[in-house]
Amino acid sequence: MTPSQKQASIRARRAVMQAAGKRMPRKRRPPAQLHPRAIERAYFAAILRVTAPFFDEVSKALPAALPRILAARDSDLRADGKAFRLDVGYGDLIGEVFDGIRLNVATRVTDAAAGAVAKQFADRTSEFNRNQVDRQFEAVLGIPVLRQEKWLRPKLEAFVLQNTGMIKDITEKGAKDIQTLVMARVEAGDSTRTIEKAIRQKLDTTKRRARFIARDQVSKLNGKLTELRQVEAGVEEYIWRSTKDGADRASHLRKDGNRFRWDDPPETGHPGDDFQCRCSAEPVLDEFIEYQAKVKEAA
Repeated sequence: MTPSQKQASIRARRAVMQAAGKRMPRKRRPPAQLHPRAIERAYFAAILRVTAPFFDEVSKALPAALPRILAARDSDLRADGKAFRLDVGYGDLIGEVFDGIRLNVATRVTDAAAGAVAKQFADRTSEFNRNQVDRQFEAVLGIPVLRQEKWLRPKLEAFVLQNTGMIKDITEKGAKDIQTLVMARVEAGDSTRTIEKAIRQKLDTTKRRARFIARDQVSKLNGKLTELRQVEAGVEEYIWRSTKDGADRASHLRKDGNRFRWDDPPETGHPGDDFQCRCSAEPVLDEFIEYQAKVKEAA
């Protein structure tokens, strides 16, 4: 069906409901769409839970191995008053430690575990978004618009696949970054305490990356679901709504209140497309109700 046919179908359903005595709302502007902040926070917490083995392994294995690594760096050790050299270099020792970390993490941070978390939050975000979009339609049109959405499952499965990879990459990139850090610190002659502090800071950076992924991915999915559901219902245009909470980008604030077409995105993309964008798309529903008003005026 074309957008015009979908609009006509909804107008016909409204007419039937009105004929049956249902009072239609007089609102012309939908209520603001809420942002899934609580889901973002919960997703971040879930990502930390599934990647916890990585943080545990790094926190335990490296401090235990550092004395031997630094001893290899210093090369000359004294035992019973005699000097000797270690057969294994510190670079090899660092490699062995991280090989062990990666092996232990791989057996615990699995595709199945990461995928289960991604699926859970794909479904939660979809349910939240459906309620928000449905609430906007009903507030203006007075009838439920969204129906069965078998077409949506492939979109959610794509999110799950992509996020499974992102969750796994948190541990893989984290291990690579920390290994590079340890090598550089050992070569620079840093002490055990200094290196351990640098490792803790790098772990905090890895956690911040997990937080970014959670916020960015939920925002992107929420924005894309809004687009898909509005377009499926026959909405052709939307009004850009910024959060106005002081954290909006200037380029997004300039779009606030402006009308855009779903088939012609602005330079920054639709709401939610940009990284960590929390703006929303207010559906333009004039064509769903104006037709009836025009018919009455013509009569």
